[in-house]
Amino acid sequence: MHSPFPYDKLPQGSEFYGRRLELEQLERATLHSNNVLIHSKRRMGKSSLIRYFLESKKESALCIYVDIFDITSKEEFAKALLSALSNATKGDLKSTIKKLASLFKRVRVEPTIDPETLEYSLKPIVATLSFEEMMEDFFSSIRTITLQQKVIIAIDEFQQIASITDVRLDAILRKEIQERSNVSYLFAGSKRHLLTSLFEYKAPLYEMATHFELPALAFEEIEAYVIQYIDIPRDVLHYGCERCAFETKMMQNLFYLLWLRKEIPISREIVDEAIGEIINAKDASYRLLFDTLGNNQKSALKIVGKYKSGFFTQSVLNEYRIKKQTLQSSVDTLFKRELIDKEGDLYFIPDRTLELWVERL
Repeated sequence: MHSPFPYDKLPQGSEFYGRRLELEQLERATLHSNNVLIHSKRRMGKSSLIRYFLESKKESALCIYVDIFDITSKEEFAKALLSALSNATKGDLKSTIKKLASLFKRVRVEPTIDPETLEYSLKPIVATLSFEEMMEDFFSSIRTITLQQKVIIAIDEFQQIASITDVRLDAILRKEIQERSNVSYLFAGSKRHLLTSLFEYKAPLYEMATHFELPALAFEEIEAYVIQYIDIPRDVLHYGCERCAFETKMMQNLFYLLWLRKEIPISREIVDEAIGEIINAKDASYRLLFDTLGNNQKSALKIVGKYKSGFFTQSVLNEYRIKKQTLQSSVDTLFKRELIDKEGDLYFIPDRTLELWVERL
């Protein structure tokens, strides 16, 4: 039987659950062609929410999803936009190519076939085009489409534009966003501090989007879905969610393992056993990561994992034989590497599985 708890891929159709209020917020924003910046802790389901929302809107709007996680140049960014637009509407191959040919001034597309699924996609041919020409083709096409149809453009891992230093992509986007009509932009990413800094005061995108912090899934929504597939007491389910710190991806992994054990009574001990299995599965990769740290950074990671806050006391410094200045410097380094995060006075490791692994140390 197909697992109802995907944890290593995006959920499809009925596998997606909860997020009713969040979907309503996105619906209201896009209805009036407003823009939204979605930020949260890691692994809380931002991409899943966006993809599900776009799927629900594809009958009433042209929905374009762009993941720019691996871009390293402005040209790759422009090509990613063009590729996403080219593949946003799939129908008859011949008519789709003809439609794109009428939209693009310089770009041409050619079909490619996935040898495993036998599904086709469209690849923009841009080798001879400059960045400026590609961007002009993309945005002129969007402006043409919006004369007849609403457009929603979702850019995932949006913080990656900050790594492109030879041009201000945020300034270019600001101009297009200011002059848009019948278009909504959804911005999201996993590096939330870098992401939100792109929309801070004096940044080109300041006030160009409504900030929307994605909370953890509500327990009632989790429970309503999980009990359809697993016979689990309410208090045990809540215990499991708390052990996962309500991190969506880890909870899905936990539920999958509990679903495999559904023939036996699910207790807290079974939950702990499953969580131990999740941690053990990542032990080798976490050890490799841990080995990249200096001794002071290793100590700082252990301290954050154990104490969370108030750890600059003399007793903690003595326990780990580290000076306050050295600990502060190591914490700053871990923060820059995004191995730790902070909310108010509380530090935490944003990867909950890694956090539990560190607690074992």
